[in-house]
Amino acid sequence: MIRALIFDFNGVLADDDPIHMEALRKVAGEEGLSFTDEEYLDQYLPLNDRDCFNLLFEKSGMTLPSSRLEDLVRRKGGYYFQAIEAKTVLFKTTAAAVRAAAGRYPIAIASGARKEEICHILKQSELHDCFTAIVSADDVQFGKPHPEPFLRAHEKLKERDTSLQVLECVAIEDSIGGIESAHQAGMRCLAIAHSYKADRLRRANPEWVIDSIADFVPWLEKEVSK
Repeated sequence: MIRALIFDFNGVLADDDPIHMEALRKVAGEEGLSFTDEEYLDQYLPLNDRDCFNLLFEKSGMTLPSSRLEDLVRRKGGYYFQAIEAKTVLFKTTAAAVRAAAGRYPIAIASGARKEEICHILKQSELHDCFTAIVSADDVQFGKPHPEPFLRAHEKLKERDTSLQVLECVAIEDSIGGIESAHQAGMRCLAIAHSYKADRLRRANPEWVIDSIADFVPWLEKEVSK
């Protein structure tokens, strides 16, 4: 039984993974580091900014003090906001999907993005109030593929409905690391083949796979009717 939906943000609702990649690449280049598009998809895409920079420096054999890490995250965020300042980055059918979901269930976000990024985009599109809870990189100690983001989202949803169980939450994800995070949290997962092809996502054994957020409403109506 589905009683709540928890969305990832980047690559699920927002079509901004390439923007995040280029912002990360710009800061990495300033530090004398680099990565390929393939490496980003394979290793960095599911991670939050802090984990991305920690991994970049670790792979280069360099030490990254926490004080310096925060500066890197700040710089990357600045480049990201510069890139999205004059445009909306949501997928065309995101608003319809979010409103349909919110009309059926309490919904939340569990994302590795920074809260100011998520809230800026949602408020710009008048979708912020659709969500009961938003869990960002700022709210957790461990990012995906660790289960903490989804478990924290469940905790926040449970503040509104104390009977809500983890198994009654469905996560909506676009990455293998995200699917692993949801499963480790004890949730079923709907995978959306935005960032990876469906066949690749199926290797992580999500319960459902759809090609696009445009397919979300038909999926929702089918599951609700069961």
